[in-house]
Amino acid sequence: MSRCSFNSRVKFKREPCRGLTLLELIVVLAILGLMTTVAVRSLDPIANQSRYDATRNTLNDLRMATVGDSTSRLADGQRLISGYIADTGLLPSATEDLSVMPIALIAYALQSFDSDRDSVNDVSLSSGWNGPYFHLGIGQEELNDGWGNAFDTSEASGTLEFRSLGSDGDSIAPEDGYQKDLIVSIAPQEYRATLVLRPFAIDDLSGARIDPSDPWLASLGPFVGTRRLGVLYYGANANGGTTGAIQEKLVVVPSSGTFEYRQLATHGQVAVRAIAWDDANNDSLLNIGETIYKKSYVHHLNIVAGPDIRIEFELR
Repeated sequence: MSRCSFNSRVKFKREPCRGLTLLELIVVLAILGLMTTVAVRSLDPIANQSRYDATRNTLNDLRMATVGDSTSRLADGQRLISGYIADTGLLPSATEDLSVMPIALIAYALQSFDSDRDSVNDVSLSSGWNGPYFHLGIGQEELNDGWGNAFDTSEASGTLEFRSLGSDGDSIAPEDGYQKDLIVSIAPQEYRATLVLRPFAIDDLSGARIDPSDPWLASLGPFVGTRRLGVLYYGANANGGTTGAIQEKLVVVPSSGTFEYRQLATHGQVAVRAIAWDDANNDSLLNIGETIYKKSYVHHLNIVAGPDIRIEFELR
């Protein structure tokens, strides 16, 4: 300790002052360093919990941006289908796809089709990138977790995962506490449904529904061997595309047996119409010049992921 005294009996005479020795200074610095370390370590759990909460919230926001908010409802009570998958028919390949439109995708737009080939468009659906689905914070140029690391995005068998590697930035054991990876998984059943397509013929005399069997097809005219039943299905990337555009897909339905066909559909807007046509080329395609003999109304649907959706058509 520093000691300095003043002798009042001797005018203007001071006794010498002594400062801290090097050893005392080292001890003081060591004590201050120890106190700082203890203080910082005592705050670590609070800081990590805050980072964990921020990461978990961001992962939930990424889920919502991808498949939409399952609690959102339209005025009639139906679920509002929104999000990246509903608009594009695709899974995001990286979190950046949710903030910036990928080069390969089209912008969200209305697209129209002539389903019965009468030169009048009767199917109109919108699709394409309609983001940003996820907004970065002010000053942010990339999306990171609470520890400043980028999120991993992966897909296997239709299941999409967004992953934070936790406080340690890796997936190497030990993975305890805040070191453990945080994952949000989006399974196919969260964005897909199976459409059960069932066409019926209408008996010309009774008006009753009947199976559109071979005799019924034969009654439509000649070329019995090339008559086909089918459903025209319209949806984002319906025919294997990758741009998010609405595409037409012809689903051939067997003209005997169950008369049903099961089509896997991504949630969002789709349109369907059943037809009976003369497949003159016998290639199971609806080519230019081939005649549509019977058709159903166009059904515009908002597909909600979950249980099978049954759609019945009446060919008239």
